[in-house]
Amino acid sequence: MTDHSLLASLSFDYQGRRCDLQSLVNIAEVISHQDFFQSVYLQLAQDNGIDVYSYQFEIMMDQNIVFSQARGCAQECLREGELNINKLRRNFEQASSEQIIQSIAEKYFRSEELSDHLKRALVEAFQLGRGSTQKPD
Repeated sequence: MTDHSLLASLSFDYQGRRCDLQSLVNIAEVISHQDFFQSVYLQLAQDNGIDVYSYQFEIMMDQNIVFSQARGCAQECLREGELNINKLRRNFEQASSEQIIQSIAEKYFRSEELSDHLKRALVEAFQLGRGSTQKPD
């Protein structure tokens, strides 16, 4: 299984001391949240012992998150520390689809039978099927 992650960092001053926070964000755990960035702020607070009902958390929330060390589907989504969330969502969906298809295909085909064309056809069929089960907006 591929590691899809980012390192989230931010810094701020609070009560005369510098706070440099970092968290390794597992994309699979937060990508489906309505507000991805809010989830990352909450993880940064939790991982660094900051109470989410504190003034320190409010100050932290005013800072921009800098992303780095992108792995897996996040690699193409960073530019100078900023994250393209729409691209990340698309890439994660694609990577997830491919992993599901790969595990299904391995049950029914030998590895030498799995051409790139067959893999793409299976991924496209999977995505079409997934789209037909989604509720319309």
